[in-house]
Amino acid sequence: MVTWGSPTIRRRAVRGVFALAVLALPVQVAVRELAGEPYPGLYQPSFGGVPLTGGRATTTEAVIHLGYADGHTRRIPVEEALPPTGILPRYVLLRGFRDQRTAEDPRTVAWLRQRWADDPEGTVTAFDVQWQQVGYSVQDGSRTVLREGRHVHVDLGGAS
Repeated sequence: MVTWGSPTIRRRAVRGVFALAVLALPVQVAVRELAGEPYPGLYQPSFGGVPLTGGRATTTEAVIHLGYADGHTRRIPVEEALPPTGILPRYVLLRGFRDQRTAEDPRTVAWLRQRWADDPEGTVTAFDVQWQQVGYSVQDGSRTVLREGRHVHVDLGGAS
């Protein structure tokens, strides 16, 4: 007679748990690839995604400018471009302004027009996002632009 306390049953149970974990891995990867990572995530951040190149941590950042009807431009911080949402502004910008097609969604254009309708500097006619690959020195924290990336321009048509 075999009982739960027997070595044979324990060995089979351990092997069964291991086999289930191995079989679940492709399902987990498929869900992440097809539907996005569920929250809370099955994958925790490894913090290995920040590559170090020549003593610099590299990342992609957005530089935002507003264009005005009188021709002048103003650089604004990412935090000023978006209202507080509890989501990192970089991810909101990546979602809405990653390329020209997504930025020209009529809902986005309408929201930008409303957002900048009462700008004290004048009538906002353009919202520009320049993506840059930047490096931060691990020694002193200085910032260096390594490469200019995509430029996304949203024409607000002079709406006020």
